Amino acid sequence: MATRSVQPIHHFRAPTGTVARPAPVPSTAAGAASSPSSTSAVASPVPSFAVPWVTVVTLAVVLSFADGFWVISVRGAVGAIERTSQPFATWLRESAVMTPLYVVAVLAALTVAARRFGPVLRGGRAVVASAWLVALAASLVGAAHLLVSAVVDFRLQSGLIDHMGAMSTTCGADCVARLESDSFWLQARATGYGAAILLLTNVLVVGWMVAMRGGRLRVTSTREAHASRVDDRVLGLVGALLGAAVIHVVVVPEHLTEWAAAGLFFVGLAAAQLLVGLAVLARPTRIVRIASVVVAAGPIVLWFVSRTVGLPLGPEPGVPEALGMSDLVCAVLEAAAVAFALSLGSTEGVEDEDADEPVRVRATSAHRTGLVVVAMLAVTLVGVSANGMLLLGGDVHGSSTSQSAGAAGQR
Repeated sequence: MATRSVQPIHHFRAPTGTVARPAPVPSTAAGAASSPSSTSAVASPVPSFAVPWVTVVTLAVVLSFADGFWVISVRGAVGAIERTSQPFATWLRESAVMTPLYVVAVLAALTVAARRFGPVLRGGRAVVASAWLVALAASLVGAAHLLVSAVVDFRLQSGLIDHMGAMSTTCGADCVARLESDSFWLQARATGYGAAILLLTNVLVVGWMVAMRGGRLRVTSTREAHASRVDDRVLGLVGALLGAAVIHVVVVPEHLTEWAAAGLFFVGLAAAQLLVGLAVLARPTRIVRIASVVVAAGPIVLWFVSRTVGLPLGPEPGVPEALGMSDLVCAVLEAAAVAFALSLGSTEGVEDEDADEPVRVRATSAHRTGLVVVAMLAVTLVGVSANGMLLLGGDVHGSSTSQSAGAAGQR
């Protein structure tokens, strides 16, 4: 009797247009005991790496003071004469103020490197690329410092040209316009050349520091990071509100001198932002998020009106106030607070998780938290230290000191 051959089931081919699904594997006790290594691999958490703060701070300090030297040198060569006195003390002060911004830049570069190359750099190409990222990020901060310095210098030089033109009988309107144009292009070229020098200096400095460490660059710390219990957006919102409150407190005395009502307003505004920030840190409910938007967006609208068309009240109603560095930084912090508050309301804390590369994502989570906190601190420090520095508007040559003349125009 002929027997019918039966193919094993694993040789079965599904018809075209169908998808063959594998049979479920029963989870028996014997099967679980036979592969203990796989079970422990699934149960073990993915390691989380901390921020290498020693590397970050060391790079930031060296780069900040190296770039600060060139910024002060460029200012001494082409800057306004009012800002060229005491170059050494100015270099120390401005470099110290800029150091937190360099910390943000270095940490951001290491975060990108950790995401791109992993928590541990392997190979010379990864180290060189990461070093270039650090040098480029620091150069962007230095170029921004140069640009702000050039804007202030051009404003002072332009005011001096206008003042001299008004007193001179030989230099008319065309002469004044030509001198202002020459001053503008002088500052523009100096900024461009200075940015190129900063990039070259930072590449050499970072390369030298990496070489001194035997060709190694740490983008993560060897110790394990503790998981943060607070959302990064909550930290950003709290930091932005507290930073704006600090800047408002700093400018209260000059506002009390100019107009008592404005001084009292800033006292109340700083207190409101401080209380709302603490409430967000304690429990960021919907009501608290709405309050944070109100205390942040309201001052932005008021600031914009005061700098464009002028407020309808006050000592000079309808006259636009001067734009200062301090109030501009405060407006940036308040805008960041609004953005953080809206992001908290739109999502419910989606985790940054990648199934394919979980180690790389978790290796940068501590970096991201550090970026948020340090960025808020750095911007606040810049806003406080820049109190009295005018960018647009105001009479810079109404007194012997250029910066004190615009103190009343700050927030």
